[in-house]
Amino acid sequence: MFATDLQTSKTIYDVDYEKTAVIIGNEANGVSQKVLELADERIKIPMTGKTESLNAAVATGVILYEINRRKLGK
Repeated sequence: MFATDLQTSKTIYDVDYEKTAVIIGNEANGVSQKVLELADERIKIPMTGKTESLNAAVATGVILYEINRRKLGK
């Protein structure tokens, strides 16, 4: 189970997505601390420039695209 967290150094490119559940937090509050503690890994989408975060739907799309891209490459 992966939870998105802006405070982690691990990105979406650093993990293995074999059997996966992804938890996306809302734009204002992110994922709750209780859920973060239950997650096996915390991940984030690396950003350039001064962008701090993405809309939750966009972030979900980016993460799911990366999971699918890896599965197609195998």
